[in-house]
Amino acid sequence: MKTETGLNNLRTALEKLCPIPETEWSYFSRQLRARKFEAEEFLIRAGDPVTAFFFIVKGLARFFYLTPEGKEFNKYFAMENNFVGSFCYKIPNEPCPYSVQAMENTETLVLPVMVMEEAYSRHAAWERIGRLHAEKLALTKELREKEFLLDPAETRYHRFLHDYPGLARRIPQYHIASYLGITDVALSRIRNKVKK
Repeated sequence: MKTETGLNNLRTALEKLCPIPETEWSYFSRQLRARKFEAEEFLIRAGDPVTAFFFIVKGLARFFYLTPEGKEFNKYFAMENNFVGSFCYKIPNEPCPYSVQAMENTETLVLPVMVMEEAYSRHAAWERIGRLHAEKLALTKELREKEFLLDPAETRYHRFLHDYPGLARRIPQYHIASYLGITDVALSRIRNKVKK
């Protein structure tokens, strides 16, 4: 069952990008469904087709790549009022290259890709929201690439704390180390330095 709080949070997040006419919101909100995920359950598995996006009402998820040797690399974290998904659906028969896993019990609103595509052709507001959201994702990706190529680990850690306020208290340190591209030992040294 969709909660009013979840729908209100979603509308607020979307309208930060563009106002949505009431008739469009009424249509759109009827297409959504609620879904809960237990901690460690997958929202999306690498190799699966992308059929939906998820809006996190409550909880936390991580995006990660898995090597053939079984090593995990965290790509991104999504907390409350953020979207989870992959634009790989735009490429025919292209599966998602990474997994998305709940790190806590997580409540979501599910937006089928077909509904999103239909919305784009219904009203200019949806197209604008889609474009601005894609631009935001592209900028985030560009900045993350830059920090990996140019910034020392300590700078990356400070940016993590800034970009994900409060998250360091919610997840194990090894997940942060994986996100930063460093070892647990290196992260421990950085944290001790920061505390001093």
